[in-house]
Amino acid sequence: MFIPADIEYHPGSLEDARKTLAEKAGVSESTIKRFEATGLVTLEALILIATAPDELDAVTKLFKPEHPGSLDELKNARRKRAMR
Repeated sequence: MFIPADIEYHPGSLEDARKTLAEKAGVSESTIKRFEATGLVTLEALILIATAPDELDAVTKLFKPEHPGSLDELKNARRKRAMR
């Protein structure tokens, strides 16, 4: 995370960080910049960016359902009802 003073003190460091992340993720620097500015990105680019630093745990938790650890947990789990 950069604060304005850091960017001022190290000119180009934010651009270097963007370039490095873009290279690791396999996306363009403009994709990274647009994501930072607007928060909008394709699902494919989001997954590529999220997995670029080799931190797959956060991404796999998005798609991997939690399984109960025991039969008691399964019995005690309440079913979620749809809103009417």
